[in-house]
Amino acid sequence: MNQFTGVLFLCIVLLSSFLGNADTGMISDLCTHSDDPKLCLSSIISRPESGEFAGTSNQIEIIAISAASANASATSAYIKNKLGNEDLEPATEDTLEDCQKNYLDAVEQLDDSISAMLANAHADVDVWLKAAISAIESCGNALESRAGNDAELFQRNDMFLKLCRNALMINKMLT
Repeated sequence: MNQFTGVLFLCIVLLSSFLGNADTGMISDLCTHSDDPKLCLSSIISRPESGEFAGTSNQIEIIAISAASANASATSAYIKNKLGNEDLEPATEDTLEDCQKNYLDAVEQLDDSISAMLANAHADVDVWLKAAISAIESCGNALESRAGNDAELFQRNDMFLKLCRNALMINKMLT
């Protein structure tokens, strides 16, 4: 996230803390349209900023994107740790390197989604979220077609895709 976007996000969070608290009813209503409503609800409500920041649909959307971004960052760290293993077979290492690049790209695309959301550019949010989904689907395809049978990474990919699809669903509800 560029410095301006970070400062703008912080200002919105601080301003929101004076204006109201999380609207769990609104979050629940949005999440009923998800393929996994419980995950949608818990992933938004569990974010630290949701208590002070989730007063509008746009703010809820930003929190949903932030949840996906946090997941992508954690998965990127997981892959980096796996790549530190010197006993990896070359094919597995290649697959993990591809997935690492995909996750770094996805984090950037989610940052771009947040910037677009702050600018109320829902069409751009849609594009960036779909790009992040595509990047991680590529990682999953690489895991399936090449060496790299990593059950945890499959689960992490699945969770990331669900979080992104929740954010995408919320974005579509706002347009």
